[in-house]
Amino acid sequence: MSGGSIRAIWAERGRRGACAGAALILFSTSPANSAASNWALPVRISSDLLLIITVALAIIIMIGAVIITHRARRHVANVSEQLADFEAKLNDAELLLSAEPHLLFIWTGQSTTPDRVSGDMRGACNVPKETARLPDFPFWLEPQSASQLTEHLGKLRTSGEAFNFGVRTRGGELIEADGRTAGGMATLRLRPLIGEREDNTKLTSEAEKLKLQVSQLSTILDSAPMPIWLRNANRQIVWCNQAYVDAVEAESVTEIVQQKMEIVPPQELPAGGVEPGNRLRSHTVIAGEKRALDLLEVAVEHGTAGFAINVSELENAEKELERHIEAHSRTLDNLKTAVAIFGPDQRLRFFNTPYAELWQLEPAWLETQPSNAEILDKLREERRLPEQANFRDWKARQLAAFSQAETAEDWWYLPDGQTIRVTGEQHPLGGVAYLFENVTERLELESRYNELTSVQGETLNNLNEGLALFGSDGRLKLFNPPFAQFWKIDAAALEREPHVDEVVAWCRELLPLDAAWDKLKIAITSLQSERTASKDRIARPDGMVFDSAIVPLPDGNTLLTYVDVTDSSRIENALRERAEALEAADKLKTDFLSNVSYELRTPLTSINGFAEALAMGIAGELAPRQKEYLQDIQNSSSQLLSIIDSILDLASIDAGAMELNLAEIDVTELLTDAATLVKDRVKKHGLTLEVVIPDAAEMMTGDEQRLKQVLFNLLSNAIGFSSKGETVRLGCRRERDHVRVWVSDTGRGMDEETQKSAFDRFAAKPARSGHRGAGLGLSIVKSFVELHDGTVALESQIGEGTTITLTLPKAGPDERTHTETIVVAPLAESPRLSVG
Repeated sequence: MSGGSIRAIWAERGRRGACAGAALILFSTSPANSAASNWALPVRISSDLLLIITVALAIIIMIGAVIITHRARRHVANVSEQLADFEAKLNDAELLLSAEPHLLFIWTGQSTTPDRVSGDMRGACNVPKETARLPDFPFWLEPQSASQLTEHLGKLRTSGEAFNFGVRTRGGELIEADGRTAGGMATLRLRPLIGEREDNTKLTSEAEKLKLQVSQLSTILDSAPMPIWLRNANRQIVWCNQAYVDAVEAESVTEIVQQKMEIVPPQELPAGGVEPGNRLRSHTVIAGEKRALDLLEVAVEHGTAGFAINVSELENAEKELERHIEAHSRTLDNLKTAVAIFGPDQRLRFFNTPYAELWQLEPAWLETQPSNAEILDKLREERRLPEQANFRDWKARQLAAFSQAETAEDWWYLPDGQTIRVTGEQHPLGGVAYLFENVTERLELESRYNELTSVQGETLNNLNEGLALFGSDGRLKLFNPPFAQFWKIDAAALEREPHVDEVVAWCRELLPLDAAWDKLKIAITSLQSERTASKDRIARPDGMVFDSAIVPLPDGNTLLTYVDVTDSSRIENALRERAEALEAADKLKTDFLSNVSYELRTPLTSINGFAEALAMGIAGELAPRQKEYLQDIQNSSSQLLSIIDSILDLASIDAGAMELNLAEIDVTELLTDAATLVKDRVKKHGLTLEVVIPDAAEMMTGDEQRLKQVLFNLLSNAIGFSSKGETVRLGCRRERDHVRVWVSDTGRGMDEETQKSAFDRFAAKPARSGHRGAGLGLSIVKSFVELHDGTVALESQIGEGTTITLTLPKAGPDERTHTETIVVAPLAESPRLSVG
């Protein structure tokens, strides 16, 4: 704003004050006021007074306006002088700014776009011509400079942090960036650098780059997985990275420098440490594990720089490779194939034991690494090579393998009759690897195999059994004439290897059984990894009966066989009908014996009761002979009743109606009670009964009554088949989860034929003592022991006696195998034990 405009403003204000005072005077003297005075004479004096006051006030206002106008004119003069001074300074500043190329960016608000852009540098630097592209710094500055400038501009506008540094354009020109705040504004000034200022800025820029590079390098080195360190001229550590700190388990780099902590114990290092440029393998413990480290130091200015490479895996791999090489060598030594490896210089580098043995060469001479030509010459001298009309040409062809890329193969027929297959191929490391395979036996085996195949073919062709072999592709690979005759198929059609679908279509004419053929096709074409064999008997509508078998073979093929069993099937049916008839007759016999036994039991009980009554003298005193006869009646009745009870027991067992009353049994008491039952009979026959009882009491689960009956039957048999003065033994022992009970005698024993039928029913034979039972005792023994899930074993020799051993489970029988049983009602009398 100029000085003239300011003065005009203050003059206008004075004129307005004067006008206001005049208006007030005119208002007070106007006709309207005079007319009003005519309304009432009593107030005229008051109106005059008001007029005087108004005039006085107007005069005062005019005087004040004059004073204010004077002061305003004086202030306007002062402001005009200051404004002129400011205008001069502004013009000088604009001249200075325009004298130097620059760009000025001004921000007054929160917008990222500058409010004002002024200046020009197009003549000094390569900047965008469009003013709108100048604030887009990434467009015309280097990426690093643009990023740095944007970051500092953000700090300048948010926190007022000033900056001054150099930035580069994309053309490589260096310019100065100066950011500052002025009042509420943020300014950025860009100007090109020249002279000393350019040099300083370049140095500053380079220093910043170096600082950034050092920071990045330090970060990279600290992030490196390998320990890195720097030493001074006195070989003392002055810096290390974080991996080094972690390896030595230190708190910081300072601690390592102060305490001179080395990553490898000093005793692992040579005197004077690692020489620069040399690599040293050492071992140390890091994080509780032994590590192998390769230490390497290089010379740098004022010291050395070193790093440690963890080669534990490499060392383990090297050891593993050595073991593999050694194992490879041992493996090659164990091969029957002779192996020789020649290097690029045609000298022997490796050979296995079969190679030395095949050519009968001394291993010591071979270890001198002779050339291939020398070995061929030596073998020719000893007549171990094939006879050649022109050995020189043959030898040259053999040595040509070193210059050939493809694998060479040859057959050597040695003078001693051996045939050697020689294979030479290029070795990955240079040279040639030779394999000498002695195929003499293989050729002989092939000859024998061909002969055997011919014999087997003739054998298959002359079999009565129809045979067909289907491959994994479902096609017929092999068949014999009986197969074609069996299904009435033309042999010429089968020789074309038809598919199983065609073969089935031909066979379906004689056997329209879809299920059988579908099963065959599934078995041949199935992709299941585990195929199972199957057998079937099929009757054809024409009356022919055959057995078919489908056998999956390990090689994926399927063998199909057919056997004509028409005649045997007829015989089998006849035998089956006869067996069913015999079973029916046996059941009828069992039912008859059971019924007869029940019918005989009642009168026998009556006879026994009356005999006991007579013996008690109820009908009067009996004569001695009468008592003797009565005793014979009682004995015969008791024996017959015992036989009937045995028959009933066997009938119950056969019908599955026998139930065991299981309980805990003391084995010692069981043996003692059984011995007590036969005590009188032992004394009567003049025998000795020896009971072997274990020291520790044994308990088992079983039916005590039935087991006593078993032991009584065994002891009765032993007593009946023993002579006076002989010994009968009863004993037991524990074997793991079983109890073994045995009864033995020193009688005449049994022959093998008798032993086979000893446990059959009604298979009794008289003894020398005249004892002959009903032949049910041992049958009862076997049946009751098997009900206890036990076994019975019999050992006997003529003249040495018999031993019967019972093996019973200590825990008793498995109840699941005896669920369908009924309770057998106990007898009113004392237990009757059958005597075999």
